[in-house]
Amino acid sequence: MIRRHEPDTIWIIHQGAHAHLAGQIAARWTGADLRIAPREELILAATVHDSGWAAAEQTPHLNDDGLPRSFMEMDLREHIGIWRRSIWGAFVQNRYAGLLASLHCTALYDMRLNAWNDPPDAREDITAFLESQRRWERGLIAELHDHLRYGAAVTNERLSENLRLLQVWDYLSLLACMGPRQVEMVPNVPFEPGKRVPIQVEPSGMRTIRLEPFPLDGPLTVWLDARRLRGAPFDSEDALQNALDGAAYEPLALAIVGA
Repeated sequence: MIRRHEPDTIWIIHQGAHAHLAGQIAARWTGADLRIAPREELILAATVHDSGWAAAEQTPHLNDDGLPRSFMEMDLREHIGIWRRSIWGAFVQNRYAGLLASLHCTALYDMRLNAWNDPPDAREDITAFLESQRRWERGLIAELHDHLRYGAAVTNERLSENLRLLQVWDYLSLLACMGPRQVEMVPNVPFEPGKRVPIQVEPSGMRTIRLEPFPLDGPLTVWLDARRLRGAPFDSEDALQNALDGAAYEPLALAIVGA
């Protein structure tokens, strides 16, 4: 789950709601006459790439500060298990969407190996997972190589661009859900045929982010169902569960606009 901190309020947003926003961004993405192919499968991958989180969010755990753990604070093996279920959830709907979800996952764990100071046993678990998942990816790419629709979409160039699009949509959705505190630059964004650009993201009011250059076909507002967390911090997971069970879902409107 995602914690959104506002003055005097903590919102709890489901990973699935964040993925819904990522899918809406994908559906509205045009760049400057950017050709996205296969478009429907990329939108699907963005929408369902976190489908494995639903079960875990039914029984949330506390972090060291007495708040519900965010997706960045999970136990590693639990996190890997959630990713396996998310990839499978995409795959059973569409193989190409499943491939993109897996590539997104393995890229994130590659980045973790390079950037995080995990203990040796955790690094071994990550390395083993990456080796297994990459074998699966290579097998799936080989299966799709002669596919009438997906053959052209599993070339190195197209996979690289489609993966980057999924990564950008995911990150922009996370920024919108969490609320950026400062201006950020998202690099290497597919924006027009054969060209990638950096996109500047800046907060604009409490629940709006502004993108420049603007890659959507118009301003986007998405209504998410979220809960206000009251009584935090908590001294037990039972207290957390009771607070979440008693919190009504409320509409939370998040907007993405251009200059």
